[in-house]
Amino acid sequence: MRNIGSVFLVLLIVITTSCQFSEKLDDTDRTPPQSKGPQTEEHFMFMEHDNVPAAGSLYRENGSFVGSCVLIDPKRALTAGHCIEQGNVKYARFGSEYLLIDKQFLHEDYLFGDDLGLITFSTEVSATPISIISIDEMSVMTPLHTIAHGNGEKKISRDGTFHYYGILRNKPNEIVFLPIKSHVWFGDSGGALGYLTWDNSFYLVGIITHFSVIDGEIYECVARRVDNIDVDGDIWQPWFAK
Repeated sequence: MRNIGSVFLVLLIVITTSCQFSEKLDDTDRTPPQSKGPQTEEHFMFMEHDNVPAAGSLYRENGSFVGSCVLIDPKRALTAGHCIEQGNVKYARFGSEYLLIDKQFLHEDYLFGDDLGLITFSTEVSATPISIISIDEMSVMTPLHTIAHGNGEKKISRDGTFHYYGILRNKPNEIVFLPIKSHVWFGDSGGALGYLTWDNSFYLVGIITHFSVIDGEIYECVARRVDNIDVDGDIWQPWFAK
């Protein structure tokens, strides 16, 4: 497969009014220029890896962190496509389990902006996959939560940090969610955007992909919706790490 990396942004896509720029996949102490500082426990609660283990993380062969992923059935997980295309990922972590990745795929429309990837494992993951719910009945300003990784830590956003905004007519596969108190971070790509019920059950609505910037300010965060994905029916292009 030809190298398609030059036409896409790396890890979290940052769009300005005048230009686009990319950040390296390395998540070590990375602070975007638009931010006043890194994520803190004011807006996110750091958690153990065994808490919601199906919200996993991706690593290279040398153990360096790439991004996040979400287990959707015992042998398959979704992530942002650019984590696969740029990350040279070799294994995933779900809780205390480390599994070698068997195969990697990019969505057939990845070249056209559908930033979605699929990874498979030859053995089943013991973690319980995260259930997917429809967003069709979700109203504007419904509270949403993210579970993802960054700076070597796993975290869930606190209440009131993010809210659902909607789906733009010209981008029917993308969920726009508002960063009311904070925003997604480098390393969150491929992580889970979901709905937390009153009894703390977490349901998946999207895979985090990027944020957008105008005049140096992050004004929206974006995830790839997952309730319209047919993992067996959609067309996936095999990806072979370089």
